[in-house]
Amino acid sequence: MNKAMKKIFFTLTAVLFVLSSCKESSFNLYPTDSMTAENYMNTVSEVETVLYAAYGGMRGDFANGIVYIGELPTDNAYDYKLNNSSAHISLHESTVDAQNTVISGLWYACYQIVNRCNLVIEAMDKMNATQEEYNSLVGQAKFLRGYVYYVMVRVWGDVPLVLEDIKDYMAVFNYGRTAKDKVYEQIVLDLKDAETMLPAFQTAANKGKATSTAAQAILGDVYLTRADYSNAKTYFEKVIKKEGSELGLLSDYESIFDSNNANNKEIIFSIQYAHNQTPSLANYLGRASLGNIQGIPIDPKKQGSQIFGVNVLMMTHELESKFESNDKRRSVIYLDCVSPDYGCTIPMTLKYFDYQNVLDGNSGNNPDCGCHTIISRYSDILLKYAECLNETNPADAIAELKKVRDRAGVATNVAVDKAAVAEAIALERRLELCMEGHRWYDLVRTGKALDVMTTFYSRANAPAIHKTILQYEYGDNTAIDAHELIYPIPYAQNVLNPDKLTQNPGY
Repeated sequence: MNKAMKKIFFTLTAVLFVLSSCKESSFNLYPTDSMTAENYMNTVSEVETVLYAAYGGMRGDFANGIVYIGELPTDNAYDYKLNNSSAHISLHESTVDAQNTVISGLWYACYQIVNRCNLVIEAMDKMNATQEEYNSLVGQAKFLRGYVYYVMVRVWGDVPLVLEDIKDYMAVFNYGRTAKDKVYEQIVLDLKDAETMLPAFQTAANKGKATSTAAQAILGDVYLTRADYSNAKTYFEKVIKKEGSELGLLSDYESIFDSNNANNKEIIFSIQYAHNQTPSLANYLGRASLGNIQGIPIDPKKQGSQIFGVNVLMMTHELESKFESNDKRRSVIYLDCVSPDYGCTIPMTLKYFDYQNVLDGNSGNNPDCGCHTIISRYSDILLKYAECLNETNPADAIAELKKVRDRAGVATNVAVDKAAVAEAIALERRLELCMEGHRWYDLVRTGKALDVMTTFYSRANAPAIHKTILQYEYGDNTAIDAHELIYPIPYAQNVLNPDKLTQNPGY
């Protein structure tokens, strides 16, 4: 690199802004050069590299953080404590504090992405570009910014709403926490702009970039989170009406997650990694979701693989037991690891296991993973649409639920009753979308988090397995408090600007 680009993205420190080249669906990004803001972004192609950097910023702490927060604080996942990873253990055991590195890493990543999106929008507003170029770049930037703020407002509540490039370092001290209702207003504005500016689907060369379909899917999610079932239903219907050759359920559940089938028609939006390449820009969830249990390697295809994970995102026995014996989704649950010391199977998800990298010999003992992190997919939309329908017509909701269960090869036997259907949908979301980062957000938005997690911590449904494994899965906590439904502002942010970035209650 010849010069550092002067940027700040709410970490209150200067950072290097790496601009990257683009190859293979625009997202296999490798560092090339850095420029100052004053002499860069003078052409559309230069602005586009900043947009690619915004996409690239979604990897790592952002992608991992939303999955960890979506699963570890719930009855779905836990950290196998022998790794001593306190950040992940505390998420699962509801003992998070303001110095949790998962929380702080997500915060920094969010504002990094937002700042890059702001740069793109400001540059394009001054650019002599065609309408098509403007709509493409600004539409994508607004989608990313809207989605990232949607993550933030659910994790922290009120957050600083930054809609411009911050050029004066001292100006960051003027930004306080914006009321979440105001943040939601901006999220909707950004996503609606993206909806009008972007194509319904991207061409093969641009697969993985944001689309109007993705904007509609997230808008439906936003409205559902806000309990605006009418608007949520409208946006989910916009997505569902596009079902066809480019959108719909795959017949084979396992193939959704196959790196050789990335960006398939079930995927509406995902965070892109470099599948089937060396290096793969490795998705760390490939390692996080597998265990390292007493020297027993993971070998899903019985090919003599000597793979080991890091025990961070392990599947609870409670979750595994919820799958019916004939459920086809069991194909992505690994059950061949039996602990000799504890005398039980240690379940793991294979949704982030990159078989091709193993076959190509790229993994060694570590599961190098080029699988993408899925943000939104079609079955997720069908189940959320079912929630909306259930508000007025449970029979119609059951029909949508049945589509998902039919693919899984399991029967749908639900009474035509609003409460029964709601319970069935909640369970189906848990099974269908497990370990993809949805469970916590579902529990919070439906008002079930306190009851479900207090029941979990009480071990009311604990299996009859060794006490050590029970300790790993349930920890020492006995309940969850209401203040823990949102997370603490990172310690460094609060300390550096305590008057503006006030801490959430209880932390």
